[in-house]
Amino acid sequence: MKAIKLIGTVLIVLGLALAIMGNKFAWFTPNNEPEARLNCPVFNEGCVFHFEEQAYRIKSQAPLNANKPVQLQLTGKASVVHASWQMQGMEMGPNNYRLISNDQLHWSAQTALPICTNKRQDWLLKLNIDGRSIHIATVSH
Repeated sequence: MKAIKLIGTVLIVLGLALAIMGNKFAWFTPNNEPEARLNCPVFNEGCVFHFEEQAYRIKSQAPLNANKPVQLQLTGKASVVHASWQMQGMEMGPNNYRLISNDQLHWSAQTALPICTNKRQDWLLKLNIDGRSIHIATVSH
């Protein structure tokens, strides 16, 4: 009986230690924070950002409009690129676009801004490039 209590106590202590260490080092929680953030108020003019020594330029072909498709264009070396539109501080449901490239340097995708019943115009483009994440704040007109 004492052996069972001892084993139980040891397991509880190990569990607590694992929970504390996991919380401290974020072993059990996904890292949803982007590596970078960028403010790009005039999205169709484009904005430049860097991951380490690689430069990227993101833009739309035309000014952002909630009623029209958004043609995204990214320039920069990558293997896989995904994009998702959200509102500032508000998840807009799943929308995930894969950008396509013929040369792994020039990327594009036809996307759409999610429908917003509040008629807000503040947007957040969540861009994932080879597993690296950047959130780009912008506005539509």
